[in-house]
Amino acid sequence: MTTTTAGARKVTVRREPRDLRRFWRLLIAIALPIGPLGVTVARGIMPYWTNDDGRTIVEKSAAHPDLLNASAWMMLVLFPPLLLGMLVLGYVARRGAPVLATVGAGLSFLAYADWGVAGDGDYTILTMHDAGFDVDTIYRVVDAGYAHPVATVSGLGWVAGHILGMILLGIALYRARVVARWVGIALAVSQPIHLISAIIVPSRLLDVTLGWGLTTVGFVMVSVAIARMPDDEWDLRPVRVRE
Repeated sequence: MTTTTAGARKVTVRREPRDLRRFWRLLIAIALPIGPLGVTVARGIMPYWTNDDGRTIVEKSAAHPDLLNASAWMMLVLFPPLLLGMLVLGYVARRGAPVLATVGAGLSFLAYADWGVAGDGDYTILTMHDAGFDVDTIYRVVDAGYAHPVATVSGLGWVAGHILGMILLGIALYRARVVARWVGIALAVSQPIHLISAIIVPSRLLDVTLGWGLTTVGFVMVSVAIARMPDDEWDLRPVRVRE
C-alpha cells in the first residue's frame, strides 16, 4: 500500500503476509481420518474377502454390483486424503524422530501411490458387469491383468510398504511425543493385524476392529494432537520474501 501527502515523498507500507497456519492445521486435522475410515467401511461392505480365489471374487462381486459401485465412489473421495495422510504423519513426527518419520512416510507414500498402478480389479469387474460381460470373460480379463509382472511388483510393494511404513510411523509419532504410547502402538500393530485378518486368519470383524479400525482410531488421535498444536509448533511463521 502506498500513501502520499502534499509536498512529501511517497511512503510505502508493506503488509505482512497472511498467516494461514491455523487454517491449514485445522483443515488437515479434519481431513486426516477420512482415508482410513473410508477403507474401514469399504472393507466392511465388500462382497468378497481377500483370501477368496479369483473366480469366487468375480462371482460374488458380480452378484453385488451395488456394493462395488458404492466402494468405487468412496475410493474417489477417500484416496487423496489417504495418500496425503502418510505424509502428514511423517511431517508431524519429523522433529522428534526424523529418520523414522522420513523412512516410514516415504515407504507408506510410495506404497499407496503405486497401489493402483496396475489397475483396480473391483472397478474392472464393476464396469464390465455393467456393460453386460459374463462372469467367465470378466474373470479372464481380471486374471490376465493381475498376472502381469507390473501387478506383481505393485502388489508386493503395496503389502510390504504400507505395513512396514505404518509400523515405523507409529513408533516415530510416539518417540516424537506427538501422541501417547498406546496410540503409537495401536498404529504400529494395526496394519500387521490387517494382514493377518485378510490372508492368514481371514476375519472381516478382526479387520474392521483391530485392523483398519485401529488405524482409524490412531489417525483420529493424531488429528486431535494436530488440532491442539500451537501454530509455532506446526510450522514457521510466514515471512515476506525480499525483492
